[in-house]
Amino acid sequence: MITSQAYATKELLSRIRATAPGAAVFGPEDWKRDGSLIERIDITFGRLPGEAIARAGRLKWIHTTAAGADWAQREPARSHPAVVTSSHIHAESIAEHLFGLLLVLVRGLHHAHRHQLQETWAKKPQAPLDVLAGKTLCVVGLGTIGRRCAELGAAFGMRVIGVRHHVQPTPPAEAVYGPADLCQAFAQSDVVMVVLPGTEQACGLIGARELSALPAGAYLLNAGRGKSVDTDALVGALASGRLAGAGLDVVDPEPLPPGHPLWGMPNVLITPHTAGLHRTYVAEATGAFLDNLKRFLSSQPLVGLVDKTLGY
Repeated sequence: MITSQAYATKELLSRIRATAPGAAVFGPEDWKRDGSLIERIDITFGRLPGEAIARAGRLKWIHTTAAGADWAQREPARSHPAVVTSSHIHAESIAEHLFGLLLVLVRGLHHAHRHQLQETWAKKPQAPLDVLAGKTLCVVGLGTIGRRCAELGAAFGMRVIGVRHHVQPTPPAEAVYGPADLCQAFAQSDVVMVVLPGTEQACGLIGARELSALPAGAYLLNAGRGKSVDTDALVGALASGRLAGAGLDVVDPEPLPPGHPLWGMPNVLITPHTAGLHRTYVAEATGAFLDNLKRFLSSQPLVGLVDKTLGY
């Protein structure tokens, strides 16, 4: 029995039925009407609520469409025997989103846009314009997304270093540091891109001490989880001018409440946790699930397995 919690359209349900002939396939509305169905689910496309996982005694496999699976670290998902897989469809969009934010800040495009709306030809920039070539980029979290950020940084002519939980050579990063050496890495960095999962180890990893290790005029961008960066420390570093700017697709708290200092800062760009989205997202997520479904039905190894102890 298969349920689709993600994009439960008639077309998708029919594609699942075509891939798994004879399987009972239904959407979330079906088991909301009949709560006992949850006890007979074998496979789910899309994350289930925690109380549903606890009742899903037959559940063997959860396929999530999100980039992060930190929820799998928590009960009841962690101790449930079901395996978890993730769709690796976010690297390009998130990396490009981060570089989009960075280029806007470095080239002062946000200021230029304000002048455009005012029909003002302000040739003298509000802040000095800069280039990425020759700067050092530190990518914090060298997973699939982080490695793509590193590749784009190298393509811009940046020196690339990185931070990851398991220290090992990760090209194109020329040096890789562990979390304990974060300040050492930051001391060399003109730009920091944070793409960490929402794990306990990542929570509060970057605070006032780490931000103060950055050279004056550095930029910080975050598209992992807002809780990885201490918000008060970030506001302080931006207000003091130590940080030249920040590009944030994730924040803490999320969403930001009205009146929060980050909203009004001229050197901050905020997007509403949309870095992973792109035009073909649904098609790619669906394709990843259906490909894995074929593997599951033929007892082949699944792609994109999540380690529940790590959350990714």
